[in-house]
Amino acid sequence: MAPLSKTFALAGAFFAIAGFAQPLERRGPVVWKTVTEVDWTTVEVTTTIQPTQVTSTATLVPVSASAAPTQPAEKEKQPEPATTSTSTQAPAPAPSSEDSSPAPEPTTQQPAPAPSPEPSSEPAPAPAPEPSSTSTSTAPAETSTGGGSGGSGGSSSGPCSSGSPCTGQLTFYDTATSASAPSSCGFTNDGGNERVLALPVGIMKDGDCGKMVKIEYDGKTTHGKVVDKCMGCDDSSIDLSRALFGDLASESVGRIHGAKWSIQ
Repeated sequence: MAPLSKTFALAGAFFAIAGFAQPLERRGPVVWKTVTEVDWTTVEVTTTIQPTQVTSTATLVPVSASAAPTQPAEKEKQPEPATTSTSTQAPAPAPSSEDSSPAPEPTTQQPAPAPSPEPSSEPAPAPAPEPSSTSTSTAPAETSTGGGSGGSGGSSSGPCSSGSPCTGQLTFYDTATSASAPSSCGFTNDGGNERVLALPVGIMKDGDCGKMVKIEYDGKTTHGKVVDKCMGCDDSSIDLSRALFGDLASESVGRIHGAKWSIQ
């Protein structure tokens, strides 16, 4: 028992010494820092300058100069308030003083355009006779064609005339039916019912329009009126309407050879 109690006594003394011998926590020095922050703020300022004020002052110069010699003195006074007050009061009195002076000027300009419509009315009657002249020119052309057909009916001279008939081929075609696209003679015909024909371009003359042509084939005889030119026919062949071709043969034949014909 004695050794154990001694051991506990030593251990207790050791822990007591260790507890007093433990160093105390020492705090370091405190340092204070001052930080200064500077904020830069950029403020944009926009100034609007009205360009109309400059143009208004520019227009004042020619108007006042043309009005009267007393107004130039006012012009010299007007730019001075314009420099002091940039865009507020200077333009307001300027147009008011000028509007009163140029007011009579537009009244003098209004009678000036009044005579301008008068010359415009003068050329109006000039184009009027032009369409009338064209209509009169077409009228005698038609009458001359009709007269030529009647007067030349008795003549029998020339190629393929009654005195020297031609012998060639006969074909048929669709005649001109639209007034916007008439035949070369200016006719429109219903080829299914009217007996008309086209002469070969090589021998046809303008005076042949409206003439009658006598055609003989296979013991049959018929007559047709000249209304057009056949551009693909030789000098001894003619192109007939369907009604005229049907007097001599069926359309299924397509082409007739050895037919005799003459211009009456």
